[in-house]
Amino acid sequence: MAYDYVDNHRLYLERSGEARDITAFVGDLTATDDIAALSVELTGTQIVSQWDKYVPKLALQPGDRLRLRNEAAGVDVFVGQLVTVGLDGAITAYDRGWYLGRSGIILQCSGMAADEAIRAACDKAGVGVKSVTSLPTKISEVWLGDAVSDIIADILERCSAETGKEYQARMSPEGLVVRELPTTAIKAFHKPAENLAAFDITWALGQVSGEDSIAELYNAVVLAAEDSGKVYRGAQASNAASIAQYGFLQYVESLSENPGTAQLGQMVRTLLAQKDRVGRTRTVSEIWGCDEVTSGTVLDFNSPAFGIEGRNRVTRVVHHYGGAGHTMELEIEALDEPRAAGGTDAVSVWGLPDTISAGSSGTGGNGSAAGFVSVARGEVGYRESPGNINKYGAWAGNNGAPWCVYFVCWCAAQSSAPIPTGYGGVSEMRSYFQSRGKYKTVASGYIPQAGDLMIQGDRHIGIVVGATRSSVQTVEGNCSNSVRTMTRYYSEISGFCTPWAA
Repeated sequence: MAYDYVDNHRLYLERSGEARDITAFVGDLTATDDIAALSVELTGTQIVSQWDKYVPKLALQPGDRLRLRNEAAGVDVFVGQLVTVGLDGAITAYDRGWYLGRSGIILQCSGMAADEAIRAACDKAGVGVKSVTSLPTKISEVWLGDAVSDIIADILERCSAETGKEYQARMSPEGLVVRELPTTAIKAFHKPAENLAAFDITWALGQVSGEDSIAELYNAVVLAAEDSGKVYRGAQASNAASIAQYGFLQYVESLSENPGTAQLGQMVRTLLAQKDRVGRTRTVSEIWGCDEVTSGTVLDFNSPAFGIEGRNRVTRVVHHYGGAGHTMELEIEALDEPRAAGGTDAVSVWGLPDTISAGSSGTGGNGSAAGFVSVARGEVGYRESPGNINKYGAWAGNNGAPWCVYFVCWCAAQSSAPIPTGYGGVSEMRSYFQSRGKYKTVASGYIPQAGDLMIQGDRHIGIVVGATRSSVQTVEGNCSNSVRTMTRYYSEISGFCTPWAA
């Protein structure tokens, strides 16, 4: 922590594997870290003088790599790239999180755990992941051209609604970090000089301003979903005391899948508890700097005269380096605010139709088994390009991944077969039919019919085109890098999905 050292921040320009210290040539160095943003913004002004031969010509240009390092602490504070360079010397750089806000991707999730969905989104954008906290919330959704940052924000909002916890995604020099927002305050110190003791920065506040607001308050929450052109209310919660005091303010959360009746009740209670509060925000315009203070950090204040007391979360921090030393501007939000008004929440849970559980997976249509098999046979001989590149993965929005399930989904979509078309995993497809009583194990003695799906554990799937008591004939995608006809023996098979069964 900062009580061990006096700040020594140095700015390095990295080119061709070499680092050059340019601290002396860049002033007004400022790093802005907002809880709502994935990236940190670094700004400054380089010395520019075309006619003074004693002023170094840095020739900074967009794409240059910058590293801001606190040498005293031995840590990198910022690692990123220049995005803009002004003729007046103004520079702006962002860390790798900037790419997640700029890159639009296609992502299709069908019952995928939220943490895996986030990893998949980052992988498509080519941005590394350092750590993602466990997020078991199941995601069934299709994003077409959305920015990765928006997708992550959407996923974390759903996780928060289900678990009652708050989450944050932010970039570190080692990659994206997704964490549960802390609720325990840290001790933040600043050591002004070697011969002076470090002190808790919350003891010395600069100008304080702020407001109390109901602009983000909601005292009624509804969970709803749409299915086949109809809208269903799954659950509702409201606080009559808050409505009487502040007026009726309703928030509607749209669901793309049915989480179950019990989970609907938990979600609607959690959302109301989160949103039925008067917001209290404060801004501290000048406070001593500490690198450990980032967006999401919790600080404990004891300054009732300034309207700041108890635990407060930092929602935005602006670090200033140089001049009078390391200082900060903070925007903080109280954590210990009570509900907006007393009273007991009224909660009603009705549930949602079972058909919504398919979410964006799609349940196909009323095509025939013969048509489904015919489409599959017509693809025999197709070969992937190196790296798992193929038209089925491209169609599903996940090109380059194992594609045996995507092949089945593609054939189902072409033939209007009653098979979900949004899945990418064998276990997801099997679970879909198991939950509907349409899965037969090999041990049951079932002889598959043309159009059934052959399942091999969690690793492979194929389309049945014929069967005897000794073997099964299939058409399979991603089989030796191609679409092939195969003969499988029952000893190789786990079971069969039976989409055509009554």
